[in-house]
Amino acid sequence: MNTITASDGAPVRAERNAHALAASSNALIVSPHERRDGFWASIRGHVLDLADPHSGHALAPTPDDLFIVSIASEFAWTARSILRMGGLPDGVSVSANWRTNADLPSLADIDLTLRVPGRAEAATAALAAAIQNSLAAWSLAEPVAHISWEGANR
Repeated sequence: MNTITASDGAPVRAERNAHALAASSNALIVSPHERRDGFWASIRGHVLDLADPHSGHALAPTPDDLFIVSIASEFAWTARSILRMGGLPDGVSVSANWRTNADLPSLADIDLTLRVPGRAEAATAALAAAIQNSLAAWSLAEPVAHISWEGANR
């Protein structure tokens, strides 16, 4: 079960979206790096240098890093869109912490925090529902997401 909490720690309930989404087709290529033991990823004309997750080198993002970035960026774009539709301040940021299983090549947990301007607090329920639906739709791990209101006018 995914959990979203407001800045006061209270859980924010969200309903699953029962609407079917239109499918889109995407493709990418991961190919060997020509000059070292690594990979390149190419998607829609953008190239990423990928690090071996077991090398211990922090020269490029690992697969786990990229997976978390994909979730966090979806979280940020969804929040910004909702806030803009409501005419609210949209200066959002997302931080993420995650743990991996020691014996398995999988994520143990993901903890995301969305920081939103305090004047946008009225959008808590809409943000929680949209984010919950977004994460539930394509997450393999059970993310825990938080909404933190910066400078809330209380």
